Amino acid sequence: MINFCRPFKCIFFVQLLMNPVHPLPASNFTMKKIFLIIAAACLLLTGCLETTQEITLKEDGSGTFSTTSDMGSILGMARQLGDADKLEEAGGKVMDTTIMLGAQADSIPGLTTLEKELLKQGSMNMKFDLKNEEFKTKLDFPFSNPDEIKKINNLTGKLFLSAMKNQIGESPMAGGMKGEIPALSSFDDYYILEFSDGELKKKLNKEKYSSVSSDEYLNGLKEAASMGIPVGATYIINLPRPAEKAEGKKVKLSDDKRKVTVKVELDDFFDDPEKLEFKIKY
Repeated sequence: MINFCRPFKCIFFVQLLMNPVHPLPASNFTMKKIFLIIAAACLLLTGCLETTQEITLKEDGSGTFSTTSDMGSILGMARQLGDADKLEEAGGKVMDTTIMLGAQADSIPGLTTLEKELLKQGSMNMKFDLKNEEFKTKLDFPFSNPDEIKKINNLTGKLFLSAMKNQIGESPMAGGMKGEIPALSSFDDYYILEFSDGELKKKLNKEKYSSVSSDEYLNGLKEAASMGIPVGATYIINLPRPAEKAEGKKVKLSDDKRKVTVKVELDDFFDDPEKLEFKIKY
């Protein structure tokens, strides 16, 4: 059986990237915190780096939900933060593995019975190749009805927060960072996604968005973007039949009208959050 936590050591290689022997000095404490935010966001749909969320709907309302994150761009940054030779020694292994998430259902505190059932159906593929600066993850979940999509998003947040805390706690170089992980959040937390027969809508929750300035997690991503890291998200919805209407500032409809794509950048979320809204009738 694959140890679920072992692949997450690739995520927390940032503790080794900066210095494989000693923790960063206090002056770099903020950099460490930002890097933890980046690592977590790469595995959640927060728009961090190059993330793609794809939903495939069937006529009966069931379907599949996947999130693919391309984190190769942070490897170059990691090289700049640490000793390149030591980094090669610490992360020279190549990984391409798929983990069935069900084995972890009873080991993550706070999961509801429904969340455990959803987790048992999920899987994650991870590809990591430091030499070629490749770092990708893909989460896959089936769902029986669209209402489960939001539950899956919430579930992944709990899943990776647990993994982050475990890995930081195990590292002798954590330097007290376990208590510094901000509460995980995502773009989707600020929107209402509604499915009905033949229609789906995503609309900004204006009341909640009014407090986005206090969201330490997403504002941490904003700091990461200011450091030159590309930050963006692509939403893809595969429809069971051609769309009759597709509305939204960033909406693009395929020629066969069965595929809706919404591509946004982090600045869109902060500067014009309505760009993430859409209304699709099919």
